[in-house]
Amino acid sequence: MLKDALVLVVGLALLVKGGDLFVAAAVRIAGFLRMPRVVIGSTIVSLATTMPEMVVSVIAGARGNPGLAVGNALGSCVCNIGLILGITATLKRVEINPGALRTALLTMVGLGVALFLMTLDLALQRWQGGLLLVAGAAYFAYDLIDAARRRKPEEVAEAKAIERAAVKGLAWFQTRAGTVAQFTLAAGLVIFSSRLVVDSAVKLAGALGIPPLVVGLTVVAVGTSLPELITAIGSAHRQVSDLSVGNIIGANIANLSIVIGIAAALTPVTMTRLTQLFDFPAMLALMGLLVWTLWTQHRLTRREGIILIVSYAAYIAGVVVFAVLGKSG
Repeated sequence: MLKDALVLVVGLALLVKGGDLFVAAAVRIAGFLRMPRVVIGSTIVSLATTMPEMVVSVIAGARGNPGLAVGNALGSCVCNIGLILGITATLKRVEINPGALRTALLTMVGLGVALFLMTLDLALQRWQGGLLLVAGAAYFAYDLIDAARRRKPEEVAEAKAIERAAVKGLAWFQTRAGTVAQFTLAAGLVIFSSRLVVDSAVKLAGALGIPPLVVGLTVVAVGTSLPELITAIGSAHRQVSDLSVGNIIGANIANLSIVIGIAAALTPVTMTRLTQLFDFPAMLALMGLLVWTLWTQHRLTRREGIILIVSYAAYIAGVVVFAVLGKSG
């Protein structure tokens, strides 16, 4: 148990440092590409931070258990909006230009609704998984190309200011090649340390006699979203919280298209009626709340952050209640 505790502490330290380096590199990439941080967050950063879910999806699909990947992806979407964006908003008020996220927001909600309708028969076929993969790839390619085409002078000015404000460090890491290297290495460090934290926490919980259900709903559920959480905290610390909002929306798009698409393409997916009647509505409700708030207020304040966190807590409570009822039934 002492070894697991030590691994947990080391993993957390690596996670924090990796997240800090990751956000710093993402900010500089926005400067080099002359694009708003929120766009970089919804494309490049989100693809990197969803790597844990993608790995889970490939492994689960290859082992003939794609339902695990689907449940993880849906749970991550709820966690991303409710818990992670909630924490981000409570740490630092987030100002957003909804126009820069119009495509991402509509795509996220559209994918959520489409996936809900596709699984009304509690199944997802291989061809549907392939369709989701194509949709996800098309979105990320389009978003980057469209953002580059629509760059405005003030956005270029913002990007240049970001580039001038880049963190001090070894000179080579301030170059384009060095920034890409830092981004890649930091993303790998975040993913590796996330795995260390999850594995050691699960072992510690088992040694302390904590029920597996509680571990699954807390450590494992949040575990694959740790890269997004660390990115959110790092973004708030560096006064670039809009990067985190873009990251969360892009990560949800990746979860609903690429992650679930990979799982379904490998093996047809079946799911429970509870997932259809509880998890999907909870996810869509949080998405609707986020879109309405960003579209009408153009910001997320501490009050909205608290509402999101409370909503996530209510979702977790509902999952526990249904799990207990199902077990007793």
